[in-house]
Amino acid sequence: MKKHMRIAALQCNFQTREETLAMPGFWQDFGFDTEQLLHTHADMYSAIYDEKRHGELLREYLQRSEACNISTIVYMNCHILGPSIADRKTEWGVRDAQGNYPLSYGTYPACCLNSSWRDYFFDCVESLKKFNIFGLFFDGPHYTPCTCSCCQAKFEAQFNKKYSQATAEEISRFTYITTLEFKEALYKKVKSVNPQWQMYFNEGLFVGRVGSQDFARQLATDDIIGTEGGFFYYSEPKNHNPWYCSSSAKLAEAVAGNKPTVIFFAGDHKPWGWFMHTPAETALCYISALGNGASIWYGIHCTPDNLDSTAGQMAKKLVAFDKKYDALYQSTSSLAEVAVFYSYDTAAHYRKSGEASDLYGDIDKVSDFPGDYRSSTQGAFGLLHHLNMPYDVVCELNLDDLKRYKVIIAPSLAMVSDRTRDAICEFAANGGIVIADGEFGFYDEQGKKRTQGAFEAVTGVKFQNRYLDHKVFNYCAFPDFYAADNSHSWLPAPGWSAAISVNAPGEIFGLANPPMRGCYEAKPADPSMPYAAKTAYGKGMFYYISGGALEYYFNYTNTAWRKFFSKLIKSSINEKFVLHNATTGVAVSVRQSSENCTLVHLTNYTSSTRPIEQSAVLHDLVLEVPEQYTAAEDIWNECPLKMLAPGKFAIEQLSEVAVIKLT
Repeated sequence: MKKHMRIAALQCNFQTREETLAMPGFWQDFGFDTEQLLHTHADMYSAIYDEKRHGELLREYLQRSEACNISTIVYMNCHILGPSIADRKTEWGVRDAQGNYPLSYGTYPACCLNSSWRDYFFDCVESLKKFNIFGLFFDGPHYTPCTCSCCQAKFEAQFNKKYSQATAEEISRFTYITTLEFKEALYKKVKSVNPQWQMYFNEGLFVGRVGSQDFARQLATDDIIGTEGGFFYYSEPKNHNPWYCSSSAKLAEAVAGNKPTVIFFAGDHKPWGWFMHTPAETALCYISALGNGASIWYGIHCTPDNLDSTAGQMAKKLVAFDKKYDALYQSTSSLAEVAVFYSYDTAAHYRKSGEASDLYGDIDKVSDFPGDYRSSTQGAFGLLHHLNMPYDVVCELNLDDLKRYKVIIAPSLAMVSDRTRDAICEFAANGGIVIADGEFGFYDEQGKKRTQGAFEAVTGVKFQNRYLDHKVFNYCAFPDFYAADNSHSWLPAPGWSAAISVNAPGEIFGLANPPMRGCYEAKPADPSMPYAAKTAYGKGMFYYISGGALEYYFNYTNTAWRKFFSKLIKSSINEKFVLHNATTGVAVSVRQSSENCTLVHLTNYTSSTRPIEQSAVLHDLVLEVPEQYTAAEDIWNECPLKMLAPGKFAIEQLSEVAVIKLT
């Protein structure tokens, strides 16, 4: 199986039979090597294969795809009852508590995974066995509670109580386990039909639905890890994080093990299926995924003539580039020395703002926790993006990979299992630097408050069982380490902090002033309250900030905090790949290729607006690299880079993207 793919997708069918059968040649000319096939058996924007209706067309289509060297992944929808089967909602549809059949996307009912629809769906999979296909993609399923008679009976058998007596937590758990069991049964079915078929789902990797153990089970039914990191914008473009696609690809790689990863990239500006992205946004998203080890799924939710647009032509240029350098991307590995720890255990329990999506949008999770986990993690991603620093993501599913890094940033890592604690401590003992903030290890993986914090004995930091409200006008300081640009060297304090004491082996590293009543009170008292600690541990070090510093950075993008974190990180490592003279809008990723070269991907999100029509053109950048590299070429812009000195190459101009090949 190829590790890197270029996957095409036409997400509807408004074409004639002749136009449909012409698509394999169209995709081949575009540069794709794989198709996630929906339009031959489309049910409007959904699809489910029916032998009687679609068999003849699919057979002829697959013959043409094979002649064009296009591998085929058959799309099968398992979250809605599309137009052709919507009339069977009384036997197959999800029912809400009032007995109604809610519509997904406001159009069609959701399918109940416990109903006889499941047998129908498995029969559809079975009927594909005669075809030579690469695999199956299952869009869904939804995690939607259902009160139909099938679900009620199954719930009562599992929980030994009536569905009407169920708590909200029990219903949520039942719904999730139903989905897992469906996925596992479907995986078994697919492999029984053809064990060579690759199978995967549309996974929401940042959704804080369950902890790490359940999430590992959820991903076990994926031969490829795919996520909608390239589906945007659902919220206002000005609020869309530039690192959205790259952080999705990084987390996909973290949970994938050795499985291929793919970013689903919608060519349209969501939710308008017939309105394309700008060429600049198209290039930025594509290179963000490519530069983080992911295969590309490029899909349009409109007719192919929209690819005659400037955005479509940019997509064609990108796919052609990807094809030309296919060998470089078949096996790459990140050379980042810094990683952000994303915790599924924390995301499952902690307060977390939601995010919109086509399929797995997350609602705001309300709780009594003082911080917001999504904002904290996005703050860490944003910080490293603004510092032009290569970074990866680690989580509970790839703890063994911690040893690859020199610095781990743990934003608001509140829920920590003993296994995770031990892995982080081992990382530090072997020389690693841990930078943490917020309620660091205050709870176990189930969200239960620990009697003693997971890292208390190691760091000497003890929580005093109360929180301080700094509002938005108090201050903190890091004496003898960082002096902010004011006469007192103070930094703005994040809105809250945990009250702490610092005992041996820890040392006080930062102080906060006693909270003031208002911003126009008399001169603030000098910071005197323990606010941050540093602790040597083995060959490494823990740095802990008791406030929500990374959440604060995400919300305010404060320059003093950016400089503070920059100094903290850079004093801990000897950076090997540095981009000089860049703005905070340029993201850098560095990957080693098996083709005896290193690839540096630059994505320039510097612009006053989103969507970006044209990135601000940057001049006179310098890429500093280890002196072992004696030649550099920007293979996207097809120009060699001038060596200024050993290990330093000039980038005279950067528009949207650059892909620099180092040898």
